[in-house]
Amino acid sequence: MKSLRARGGSASFLLHSVDRLGRTIDPLVLAVAQEIGPRAVAYAERLLADTALIMNLLEESAGSVSEALKRKPKDARPVRDLSAYLYRTFLRKVGVVRDKRARLDKSLRDRAEAQSLIRQPLQAEVSLLFDEVMATYDRVTRQIVYRRLEGFSWKEIATEFGIETHAAETRYSRALAQARLLLRVRRRMR
Repeated sequence: MKSLRARGGSASFLLHSVDRLGRTIDPLVLAVAQEIGPRAVAYAERLLADTALIMNLLEESAGSVSEALKRKPKDARPVRDLSAYLYRTFLRKVGVVRDKRARLDKSLRDRAEAQSLIRQPLQAEVSLLFDEVMATYDRVTRQIVYRRLEGFSWKEIATEFGIETHAAETRYSRALAQARLLLRVRRRMR
């Protein structure tokens, strides 16, 4: 969705009279929100880059201000600058969302780093174990296992080594059985 600035300014800036939480927005507050909306949205787009979310935050701010004005005692001083009051409320809501996003991004980055730190030693251990198992085979059996792991067909492997396809399959199966046995022995040792 194009930003309000990219669409050419504030030709028609419309807000709902009820926010997403179901609170009715006072007509005076709605008029002020319509007035400050283009400037507020343009500012918040630089921070959040999500116009729909920003519009929801502006409507929620207007709903919050409307509720605050309703709850205000009759003998209390009136709000001197409603547009500044609404704008500050909106900026607080934008700040909360931006902080939540920053915490979420940091959490996701930390989790990804932790996963990679866990995987690196595990990958090294698996690689060492694979090399250890492969060292127990003769040269032809090692090559058959490597070729099969690379995706070669049994016919291609048999042709390359000058043996029958059944013989290549048998060598591969014996190598896997030997690897399983070695892994069982390893597991018991731990």
